[in-house]
Amino acid sequence: MENNIKILLREALLNEEYAEGKLYGYHVTSMSNLESIKQNGLNVGQRSMQGKGLYGFYDYDHAFRYASKGEIKEPIIIKFYITSPNRFLYLNMDIAKEVLGNDYDLISQINKYFYGGFDEFFNQVKAANPSMTEDKLKNILQKIQDDNTEGNQREFVFSLIPADLNNKLNVVWDGYYGLEFRIANTRYVKVVGYDVPNFYGKGTETNKVSFIDKIPNTEEFEPLLKFLENNKELNTYDEIQYKVKSLMDNIRNSREFYYYNSIIELLDKI
Repeated sequence: MENNIKILLREALLNEEYAEGKLYGYHVTSMSNLESIKQNGLNVGQRSMQGKGLYGFYDYDHAFRYASKGEIKEPIIIKFYITSPNRFLYLNMDIAKEVLGNDYDLISQINKYFYGGFDEFFNQVKAANPSMTEDKLKNILQKIQDDNTEGNQREFVFSLIPADLNNKLNVVWDGYYGLEFRIANTRYVKVVGYDVPNFYGKGTETNKVSFIDKIPNTEEFEPLLKFLENNKELNTYDEIQYKVKSLMDNIRNSREFYYYNSIIELLDKI
């Protein structure tokens, strides 16, 4: 019975963590924060033991276990959607392969993540570790990649890079509570729903957070409102963005491209 309940809870928030190009995570908080989250989204909290950022879990099971510990009064599990998976560093190589495909290795990730590529990253590391050389740094990164233990991933965060850089990163890694997100830039995070878990075998309450209510009724956002009027089945941010990107895959001319691109830009403004 306990396993069946866990399966039902696991399925209550729709979709897998990474499916069809969509990346999700789960944040545990108190019911008392729900209205603020609905209005303003998720924000960076006060917790900074592993660096500053918004903390979340990669998989639902870890979030559920953390919520059941009793440390948070009236816990809820917020499901969020990552709008730009390429703006994260994936220290867990299994997840990196799943999300990034062939370009999952750490040096490729760093080259794309930092505007100045590997050179910018090296200069920041060297500023905190004057004896560091490029070859030594590449060997350390290769070690983290080849022997992808929790300890080696933590070496990247706590020993290799300076604290101020650590606090600016969006990372997916094996942290103290399991496979975690730590997100410095919450503009890449959109809330799509929340679970009110029940730990006593009575099931769970699942809710979606409507994105439509947040859209200003102004002339600027009229194209987006009209698009949604013609696609009434869409309700949450991830549903809308995925629909638009799917349509963009089949555009026939530049006019359609500019139209759908403008819808994406309006989404990102909200």
